[in-house]
Amino acid sequence: MTEKQGPTVQSVERAIAILKAFSVEEPELGVGELSRRLNLPKSTVFRLLSTLEAGGLVAQNPKTGQYRLGVDLIGLANNVIAYADVRRVARPHLRRLADALGETVSLSILDGRDAVNLEQFVPPRRLVMRVGWVGRRMPVHTVSVGKALIAFLPEEELSRLLDGSLEALTPHTITDPQVLRDELVRVRERGYATAFEELEEGLHAISAPLYNHEGEIVAAISVSGPAYRLTRERIEEIAPQVVQTAHQISKEMGYRDGP
Repeated sequence: MTEKQGPTVQSVERAIAILKAFSVEEPELGVGELSRRLNLPKSTVFRLLSTLEAGGLVAQNPKTGQYRLGVDLIGLANNVIAYADVRRVARPHLRRLADALGETVSLSILDGRDAVNLEQFVPPRRLVMRVGWVGRRMPVHTVSVGKALIAFLPEEELSRLLDGSLEALTPHTITDPQVLRDELVRVRERGYATAFEELEEGLHAISAPLYNHEGEIVAAISVSGPAYRLTRERIEEIAPQVVQTAHQISKEMGYRDGP
């Protein structure tokens, strides 16, 4: 096994190599074969397999003594598929919404304490600040899409997210956890979230959550634009359209409850 350069953890790197050694053609492999292929001592391979087995990522065939990939990997793979599926379903709706409103429309997910943009559509006739490019991470308390993603979390999970200080990115950023909690109550009541110059000065946004077939929030859509154009009054006007678009996307992902 070739060692990679950089800030990697050797044991994790070796565990990844073990998982990637399995294939459709060879669904089961023994300690000896893995040791030979990866150029690792059998004792090391066995310890890694034992750890992976405890985590449900590999399983041992009691008849042959060989190992195969564990069923818990299916759940992890489904998480990735879910994000890929929401992007596929959401794209045409996001494009139509961007064209209809003439503002930037984005699709984001929750990752730890950040909202991460997966997709973005900008009408050709608009030139806006680069505030939501694909891949950008934004603290959840500073953006409307972050509020939409965390507003319906269980209390224990929400408390973990709000534990510690909330960084101020502008003079308008909400940094008081109780003020943010009050804002999240309003999000739950009206079905959408807003942010007014909380991430960057001069930027306003509105967001609504997306639900999967199990009624879980898996992502959120947002409409953002310059404050002089996307005013508070304008946001109130377009709120029903944003919520309805989110509901349509959710329905196509199997969600059956009301908006």
